[in-house]
Amino acid sequence: MQHLLRWIAPYGVLFIAGIALGWGMSSVIAGRQLAEEQAARARDHEQHAEQMKAISDAALAAQQKATAMSETQARRIETLDAQLSQERQAHENENQRLRDALAAGTERLRVAVVNCSTRSRDVSGFAAATGMGNGSPTYADLDPTVAERIFRVADDDQREIDKLKALQAYVCTVRPETAECPVTGLQSAVP
Repeated sequence: MQHLLRWIAPYGVLFIAGIALGWGMSSVIAGRQLAEEQAARARDHEQHAEQMKAISDAALAAQQKATAMSETQARRIETLDAQLSQERQAHENENQRLRDALAAGTERLRVAVVNCSTRSRDVSGFAAATGMGNGSPTYADLDPTVAERIFRVADDDQREIDKLKALQAYVCTVRPETAECPVTGLQSAVP
């Protein structure tokens, strides 16, 4: 048996050395594969980090652009509001002055009159002298109270028209790409 052991012992040592060498090699190969996998994951993480940074930078740029646009529009709206308020106040002052002048009789509101009927029968000479009755217009002054009321109604209508113009200017300032707006919203604000 010793002879057999002497004969098997070198092979056994070789066998054990082979197993150890195989295990060591597989361990080295597994370690290398693990290192390659870790390197691939690190590259993937780096690539994902770069992509996330690019997305973050794009989002930041878009936010900054939107903020700048919003600030620009806010300034335009403030300018537009100040301009429209000033114009409205000047318009109201002028209209009040005219209403007062109409009510006082210092200003007259005239209307064209083609035919006129009166209660008095003795107006034929006046009508002939002024051209009434023959189709040519003549003018008559309205009573100051009536003229002031008519002017007030016209002023109310104009005020509503001015409101619509201001609203359109606001829309063109906030959303200049609207079809009815000129190239810049601020230009459309000037009636």
